[in-house]
Amino acid sequence: MGVEKDYLMRQLMMLFELITKLFRYRKKGEFEKAEEQIKYFYSILKIDEDVRTLSIKELLNLLENIKKLSNEHIEMVAYVLKEQGELSSNEKEKLDFFRKSFFLLEKVERESVAFSMDRQMKIAELREYLN
Repeated sequence: MGVEKDYLMRQLMMLFELITKLFRYRKKGEFEKAEEQIKYFYSILKIDEDVRTLSIKELLNLLENIKKLSNEHIEMVAYVLKEQGELSSNEKEKLDFFRKSFFLLEKVERESVAFSMDRQMKIAELREYLN
């Protein structure tokens, strides 16, 4: 069990670094590099499905039941979905990414025992955009 925990912690740290790069690339306007980071993120989690085509219910089933991801992983997926929305030029697609991100973050918030100001800020930002 200790080896599995170490692996998960290393994986979470690597995913966090990847998301940080993604944020940086988007803010610099380096959208192709940001898209590459998104593809790499999903490949690390072995998510081959196109999240654009999945409903929120299907996405949640994929993450929780099929991939068996922890809430920490699901939170990171939500952050990546938000970034995908930020990168999208299609307003309908942007809204879909934001809805999925909001739903996943709300789920993590309800189930988490740890308070996260960053999570709260993302939820508020998404709520404002969706209203």
